[in-house]
Amino acid sequence: MYFDDLNNFSPVSQAVAIFDLKETMKLAGYTVRGSGDGIAAHSAVGDIITQSGSGANGIDNTNAWFTIRQGTGGSAPFSGTREWTFQRSTNSRTWFCEYSGPDTTFDQSTGTATVRPVGLVAGQVQSFTTVAGADTILPNSTSFTYQIRVGDSAENFHWYLQCYPLGGGTTNGRVMFVPMSSNSITPTEDDPFIMCATQLDLFATTIANSGGNADFFGWQGKNGVVNAWAEINTWSFVNASSLTLFPNGAGTNPDNTEDDSVPMYWGRRALAGSGGLKGATTVLRWPGNDRETGAVFDSANYIRFDDVIMPWDGSTGPYL
Repeated sequence: MYFDDLNNFSPVSQAVAIFDLKETMKLAGYTVRGSGDGIAAHSAVGDIITQSGSGANGIDNTNAWFTIRQGTGGSAPFSGTREWTFQRSTNSRTWFCEYSGPDTTFDQSTGTATVRPVGLVAGQVQSFTTVAGADTILPNSTSFTYQIRVGDSAENFHWYLQCYPLGGGTTNGRVMFVPMSSNSITPTEDDPFIMCATQLDLFATTIANSGGNADFFGWQGKNGVVNAWAEINTWSFVNASSLTLFPNGAGTNPDNTEDDSVPMYWGRRALAGSGGLKGATTVLRWPGNDRETGAVFDSANYIRFDDVIMPWDGSTGPYL
């Protein structure tokens, strides 16, 4: 099942988007393990962030943070104890975003009202922003719209927050955690997910640089020979003349006049080091036709973000 937070536009602060992500994840069965409001309130066992603004128990304070854990259930390797910590930096668009992986956790005893917790196992907590620290991941101004979609255990716990300017345009903020499809991963894959938190026009960047650029992250060979946290890139589809078919080059299918789409494959080129296939995802798909960001199609079951399409709620036309 999916849980959605739809048709949000022009929030009073960019921090509202992260608050809404937290609340939607809770609806989907995720648990807030600890939190601090950046002022005085702190809990090592639950959620004291009760409002999206500044002040007491708010998320829009410098150093406010929360740790949220993946829900229970699901099948291996998608089940586990994965956790994420989000901490606001000195402004509403810049955040620390950290991930604990499938086999460890954040040590809530190390957190305070202003200090986010550290990893319980050294080396297992990883930053999934494009820089190793606080990064600008949300739009520069509050004139934007955003959509949130969170899957429960039946959907392998994947989620996304996507932002783009009012009136349309290039995606200007995203936080995303996306699984590989189960039939595309190796039998020993322990963490079949890729994630990112960035303000960049990311999908256009990954087309131009299909290896070695710091956009998406994930484990390569988790608990295997390599066992490295690495940049993971998506691969486009080209023909023998190096002309792009997907995304945007296949056109409309003449059999049914619909836009075709294909799963996105992820991995690293050999020249980038630790090369190999991570897997494929059907949550993110390459489209065959070029459409504008925010456009919905296939009876609103999909929505367009830059050069990718993603699942949508099947009924709502989002704000542009």
